[in-house]
This record gives sequence, structure tokens and C-alpha cells, in this order.
Amino acid sequence: MVATNIRLIAGGLLIPNLLSLLTMSSLVDIGLPPRTGAILLYACVAVLARRLPFPLTVALFFAVLALDAVSTLSLMFGMAPAEFVAAIEHAQRIQFFASPLYAVLIVTVAVTAVGALACLRSRRALAAANVPVFFALTLGIVALDYLGNISPHYHLGALMGGAQPVRSAAEISGFTASAETSGRNVVLVMVESLGYLRDPEARAQIAAPLDDQGLGGTYTVTAGHTNYFGSTTAGEMRELCGTPMFYRDYVAQDSGACLPGRLARRGYSTMALHGFAGRMFEREDWYPIVGFDRMLFRPDLIKATGHSCGGPFRGACDAELAPLITAAAPGPNDGPRFIYWLTLNSHVPVALGDAHTDFHCGADGGRFGDLEVCRMAELWRDVFDIVAGIARDPTMDRPEILLVGDHAPPLWSKRGRAQFEPGQVAWYRLQPQSAPPAQLPASASSATR
Repeated sequence: MVATNIRLIAGGLLIPNLLSLLTMSSLVDIGLPPRTGAILLYACVAVLARRLPFPLTVALFFAVLALDAVSTLSLMFGMAPAEFVAAIEHAQRIQFFASPLYAVLIVTVAVTAVGALACLRSRRALAAANVPVFFALTLGIVALDYLGNISPHYHLGALMGGAQPVRSAAEISGFTASAETSGRNVVLVMVESLGYLRDPEARAQIAAPLDDQGLGGTYTVTAGHTNYFGSTTAGEMRELCGTPMFYRDYVAQDSGACLPGRLARRGYSTMALHGFAGRMFEREDWYPIVGFDRMLFRPDLIKATGHSCGGPFRGACDAELAPLITAAAPGPNDGPRFIYWLTLNSHVPVALGDAHTDFHCGADGGRFGDLEVCRMAELWRDVFDIVAGIARDPTMDRPEILLVGDHAPPLWSKRGRAQFEPGQVAWYRLQPQSAPPAQLPASASSATR
């Protein structure tokens, strides 16, 4: 009887939920969202295994595992489940085993699935188990999991985004208004995973290049933060098109309302750069629809720089793209240009050795409170260095510039996520001082640096 109960508890409760159980321990810095539904469903499969043929138990178990993976990872990465499923087709472009973390997680899931099913294999061995006691333990684990893992970081994703007003940094900073009226070159940099760090000194270290004396008499620099919902494509829709809609749904309308299209109608040439594959999230298809007349993706950029960077998301090196961006500046007889750069290398998990900046992170992450956050901060600082150089480059003729995060980093570390303000991304605007200052709306969260 005792062995039977142990088999049921192990196969239906402990082994399938091993990662969540580890998150309840202070010895392991892993954070997962609450998995209430998945825990209950695994328990139901275990009880049904007492009566069902084993092949049917296996099928039900893997159905729950698939649902568990989609719901958990959707919250981890801030995506609605339907959008996450749509993104699965692009997984072939990601080198998961280039990340030790992802490799360990994949192996752990595979091993726990095999272990749980081994415990549930024999109907005869499970028949005498005490089901009421099993479900009482299950409810206890559900409560512990919920109380231990509930966090505002897991409640501000795309599931809520459709009902929320869009507050793009481009609008609240005054960037869009100036871009459409100044006639200057325009540069919009969408910085991968640039959430809003809670520590102002940490933010200052990243944005230090914007305090350069060479910019002080040329630009007014403002900074702030705004809400985000969803993943990178949601951030692109927010800043380029001012909409919370899923990119596939929005571009199907072909409304012509996005900033690149509006600027193109004003005589701008428009270019987009991204260091990853153009087929990822079909950017090479919908970028032209929103108004880009030229696009550079991973093959073009790596061919130009001769180097690649990154782990699972391996592509062009952000820190080496400055010459390509400044080379895109129009000549004296050309019209103005809109340049959009979606950065890549700070995608979680980051690879070692890609950053040019060295913050001397140490095991504890130094000022940034977490090692991976510190490594991302080094890559962010590289981007800010490039942007400061673009602002000073005479061939760019003092462009309007905005840097903004797409979303906060989807870190597996509880301590890492705690460094960021939930649901917020940072933005920085460089406005040429020769242009009349744009009036910031009263609702804008900003401060002159």
C-alpha cells in the first residue's frame, strides 16, 4: 500500500512538477509562473492511469505536457498562448543547445516525463493507491506553487495587452511629432530586452554615452519608461504602428498608418536592420507592408561585418553595425532617411564574450544585482555607444533619435527579474537642439537628463 501511494505521488505529482518544486527552494534561483492547471491535470492523468491502457495514459500525459509547456512559456515570454503556438514554427531557426541553460531544461523535461510515465505504467500497482490522500497532497502543492511563484512579472503579457491603451515611447516622448515635421533624418533603435531597471545608478551606467560632452551642446536628451505588453513583435507594433494588435492581424489590414509608411509618403527613404533571419516572425514579408523599402537581415549583415555573435539566437554582432548604419545616411542631394534598427545580441540567454563593454560583473552581477543582467547591460551599453557615435557623425546631420526597449528580459532567475520594474521598458530620446523642442504630453513619464 505504501509503495503504491509512493508510485502514484511520484508519477502524478512530484516528478512532473519537479522544476516548480525546485523554485520553492531558496537554494535554486529559478522562477516559473504558477502552474495551477498543469499540476491538477497531471494529477488527473495519474488517477486515470489506474484504469486506462498505458498507451492512452502516455497520450494524455504528453497532451498535458504540451499544454503545460505552452501556458508556462507563454507567461515566461509575455506572449498570448495563440501567439506562442504561432511562433513554434520559427523554432527551427533557434540553436537551443547552444545555451547550457536551455539544454539542461530540455533534458530535465525529457527525463522527468520518462520517469513519471515509468511510475504510472502498471495499472495493477496503482489500483490500491489512496486517491483522496493523493488529491489532498496535490491541492497542498498547488497552494504552495501559487503562493511561492505568483509575481507581477507574469501578469503583464499579451493576454492583457489587447485591452490596454497603447502608450508608445515614440508618442509620449514627442519623437513621432518631431520626426514627421522636422525633415531631419530619423533613427529608431528597438533594443532587445531593455526593461526598466529599478536602480537609477545601473540605468546611468548603461546610458552614460548619452552624457558625452560632445552631445551636450547638440542634443537635448530625455528619458523615461512606458508600459509594454507581449514579446518583440508586440514592441515593434507598439512603436512603429501604435497598436496592441498581433502583427499578423495588423498587417493584414495594410492600413498604411505605421510610422515608416507615413514618413515614406513625406519623401523619406526607409530602411530596417536586424541581425537575425528575415523569416523569423515573417519580418521580410511585413516590413515592406508597414513602409520599409530596404531591409538588411542576418546574411547581409554578417557578409558585411565578417562576424557573428550570440547563443541560441546567433546572428550579426550589434556592436559592429555602426558603419552600416552611418553608411545609410543620405547624400546632399537625397531626401531624408528613416533608419530602424532592431538589436539582437541581448536576447536571453546572452552569449559570453560578445560585449565590447566590461562592467566587471563578477559572480553576483555587481551593480546590476544578477550576473546575466550585468552581461545584458554590457551589450546594451555597446548599443548606446553606437547611438552616441551616430548622433555625432557629421554624415547623419544630427538626426532625431529614439532608443526604446521591446520588453523586459524573460529571465529564468527570480533575482534577475526582480531588478526590473514589472511591465515597463526604458526609452531615451535625443532631440537636436536646433529643432524646436517638442511639447511632451502631461502623461509622459520622462525626465531631462
